[in-house]
Amino acid sequence: MVGKRENKEEFQRLINDVFSSTERIMVAKRIAIIYLLTKNIDYRIICEVLKVSASTVFKFRLLTEESKGIVPILKKILRGEKISQFFEEILLTFNRPGKYGVNWSQAWKDKMAFERKKETGI
Repeated sequence: MVGKRENKEEFQRLINDVFSSTERIMVAKRIAIIYLLTKNIDYRIICEVLKVSASTVFKFRLLTEESKGIVPILKKILRGEKISQFFEEILLTFNRPGKYGVNWSQAWKDKMAFERKKETGI
């Protein structure tokens, strides 16, 4: 249902009609918790960023151990992310701070953002 552009828009309208904004936020947070857990992000970071309790994170950690639906899908997405992270790292080596002809300020910002993303996953 979500494969083509028209279907995505149709799916979005369906979700907007069926769920209230609070329910959509709750579902998004649940998916985000599961996603971040599959990336092995520390539960304290998840609690802080998503404004959820530790018990909520642990509940979803238990659910993900037995999941046959969303976890395999998210792991497939993570493999794609690892590939894109690899290419991003290669680009950063070509555009590193200190290299002639590179905007050093922007290169440092890019490098720090990449390191933060690599360290925290966010």
